[in-house]
Amino acid sequence: MKALSVKMKITLWYTGLIMVVLSVIFAAVLYAADDVLLLDLQEEIENEVYGNASSLELRRDGSLRLDEVDFLHDGVMIAVYDTGGKLIAGLTPMQLPPTPFKSELLQTVNSGSQTWYVFDLYLRMRDNSGVWLRGTASLSSIYAARDEILMQCALLFPFLVLLSGFGGYLLTKKAFQPVRQIAAAAEHIGSGSDLSQRINLKNADREIMELSQTFDSMFSRLEKSFDAERQFTADASHELRTPTAVIIAQAEYALKSSKPEEKEEALQKILAQGKKMSRLLAQLLMLARADANKLQFEIEKFDFSELAEIVLEETEQLAEKKNISVKADIEPDVAVEGDQTLLMRLLLNLLDNAVKYTGEGGNISFTLKRSGSAVTCTVADTGCGIAEDELPKIWRRFYQSDGNRGQSGAGLGLSMVQWIASLHDGTINVESTLGKGSTFTFTMPVKPGCQI
Repeated sequence: MKALSVKMKITLWYTGLIMVVLSVIFAAVLYAADDVLLLDLQEEIENEVYGNASSLELRRDGSLRLDEVDFLHDGVMIAVYDTGGKLIAGLTPMQLPPTPFKSELLQTVNSGSQTWYVFDLYLRMRDNSGVWLRGTASLSSIYAARDEILMQCALLFPFLVLLSGFGGYLLTKKAFQPVRQIAAAAEHIGSGSDLSQRINLKNADREIMELSQTFDSMFSRLEKSFDAERQFTADASHELRTPTAVIIAQAEYALKSSKPEEKEEALQKILAQGKKMSRLLAQLLMLARADANKLQFEIEKFDFSELAEIVLEETEQLAEKKNISVKADIEPDVAVEGDQTLLMRLLLNLLDNAVKYTGEGGNISFTLKRSGSAVTCTVADTGCGIAEDELPKIWRRFYQSDGNRGQSGAGLGLSMVQWIASLHDGTINVESTLGKGSTFTFTMPVKPGCQI
């Protein structure tokens, strides 16, 4: 059996609640109607008796004047009796059993299935004689009125239930219209046909608007993630395609050549490209594991100053080949806690970039200082610099500025630097002037009491 939708469940719940409310209301109406009708009948019979009492007059000859007495009005029968209980004039029910007179006292008289209200009033005449004025009314009229009310309620009840159910369905349908719009947009985007589509709800309830905005934000992040994934795949394929083509070409050249020196040269190029691919794959593997939170870290306390000096020695060897001057200002015994291997890679990437993009005879400046609860490391060069509009883009994977196309590297170094800095709760910033050089600043917090 197919489960009911939320819209149908709400409609049924709403209709059921209306049925309960209407049932309680109708029951209260019927209960109150009996009391109201009885009170009305009691008031009516008393009013009729008192009203006709003023019409009774004694003529000079001693007879009663009855021409103005209304013996039957609104179901109330009026009768006049002498003091001995003999009927003088008027109407009285035939089924009414003998009932003693009790002045100004409402009596309830039962006879079989019939019930009457009887109200008597004793009147004293001018000659000191007296008469009884009796009003009689059957309760059957009340029961008939109650039955009519019950019939009207029985006819009105299903109509009101259907009307409320239909109204509840329309309200629920209207309330869920934005939800259907959200679901349709999500299904369309989920199919992958158009990741740029947004819900963009307008004039909806606040809660639905918040849900819509949350979905729109999620869709924007998904679109960026898919775009980044496509770009990543394209860039990785491009970076791997070049060394692969070189390896294939050199291998074919070596197989065709009969000269040992040409074969050796081709093998050297194959080896170089193979190492380049190996480094690229290692970087990609590390970033992939980091994205999946599967990379193992070894957090330990070590001397950051000593690590910086080791990295700087290797950088100086590379700089000598381009006649680049390297100046260092390293504060001794700067202790930190972190992954020593990753922090070494961060420094290597920054210094390697500085050497790579600094021309012959340029300068590189390296500083490492502790200030309060943070360690600050700067790498400044006099290289080609970076255009201002490209500064936000250099942290992207595989990104290389137009002026640096053709340089060795795959454009993963700065992306990895930013990730390592973030991993250590640090920050990495850059200031650069095109044609004059760049300065990268890495800041990392140090736990209190961290000493070698």
